[in-house]
Amino acid sequence: MANYKFALVAPCIRKFVALFVCAAIMHACSEQPNSSSTAITETISSDLVYPRMALDSATSAAVTTLIAQYLTRIDSDFSAVQSELESMQSEIERFLENPNATAINAVRAAWLRAHSAYELTTVHRHFAQTVVNEATRLNLLSLQYQINHWPILPGYIDYLSSYPESGIVNDMTVPLTADDIRAQHGLFDINEAAVGFHALEFLIWGENRDRLNPRPFSDFQAITVLPADAEARGLALDELSNNRRRVMLVLSTEILNQDFESFMALWAAQSNDFRVRLENVASPYLLGDLLTALTSVLIEDVLARSLYPMLNGDFTDSFPSIFSHSSQNVASAQLFGLEQLLLETSTESMTLDQILSNLSGDYAEYFFQNFDASKECLVLLFSTQGASPIPTSAAEAEFTVVECINQLTNMIDYVEQVQSRLIGPI
Repeated sequence: MANYKFALVAPCIRKFVALFVCAAIMHACSEQPNSSSTAITETISSDLVYPRMALDSATSAAVTTLIAQYLTRIDSDFSAVQSELESMQSEIERFLENPNATAINAVRAAWLRAHSAYELTTVHRHFAQTVVNEATRLNLLSLQYQINHWPILPGYIDYLSSYPESGIVNDMTVPLTADDIRAQHGLFDINEAAVGFHALEFLIWGENRDRLNPRPFSDFQAITVLPADAEARGLALDELSNNRRRVMLVLSTEILNQDFESFMALWAAQSNDFRVRLENVASPYLLGDLLTALTSVLIEDVLARSLYPMLNGDFTDSFPSIFSHSSQNVASAQLFGLEQLLLETSTESMTLDQILSNLSGDYAEYFFQNFDASKECLVLLFSTQGASPIPTSAAEAEFTVVECINQLTNMIDYVEQVQSRLIGPI
């Protein structure tokens, strides 16, 4: 039976998430990155010196080994994102040399690969926020706002069918330099995104509401002879929308690559410090950090950002990749990242999943039943809305959303039961 309490709490959760992100970004921008790494053990308060539950020596050693291996996986997955971003940049450069249908499709495929690779690291980014010091955490959040914020206001970037001269591309008062585009990002509203994956997505696909009419490649053809009507309006060649759009595409791609490199560098400094002190942190807290990252993905990225708003009828901003119609890829990548953490992060004889199963019979019996059902439910929800993000049957959509919410909250409950046994109530 549907649990309609979610419909009541959703607006509050959504508002909280937005306010939290805003506060984090403003705070991060007001602080310089911490030049000296702070030991992770220094962030553990004195009342957490002794965990609630001691692990046996074999399990404790396994947890430390698992964490060390997980840090290596994080580095590998971040490097994969960087590689895909560089590939996308190369495809964009190739496309702009000779805009055509084949080349723009190659750009779109490269964007999909890069974005899926980034979403696969969702749990890694939550883990990073859990174990670094406060100043670094805020800087990581600020960079993530630059890299992957959604929803966005597409008309802030370029034209819409109903507003053919809207956006930075058509605003001659905005110089097209990297610094000026960065300055436009979130200038008056958090959703006024000028950079990041989804600003690029809109530049590459356009509105594409029906999935059949993405932005034509001709929007990126260079204009080398000033048309008479443009000359009559006093425009120069570099002020024409096609030419500005080309520059915007290049700069936005470069900025995205730079921001992700900054993210990697910031994490690398802190993860090296964490590695050095790994043996000094009690294994229940190490395990607790992994579980916090896991549940944060489900609560913040899936429930609060997508499913709760859907339950309140928002079937537009709830889809993370609405212009490319690839929201199902996001859900699949995020859940696959969790699956890898649980099943592929292991010692010679023990996976993280086996450790959790040994600690909780409920987890062992029910977690993956709900996990598999959640994957099917989310991918179905994100991929079968037809040409429009608005569902054809509101009642049917609500039933599916509630079903997904119930499965996800069951998963969270099983993980939090383990976490509570380790370090006390969540």
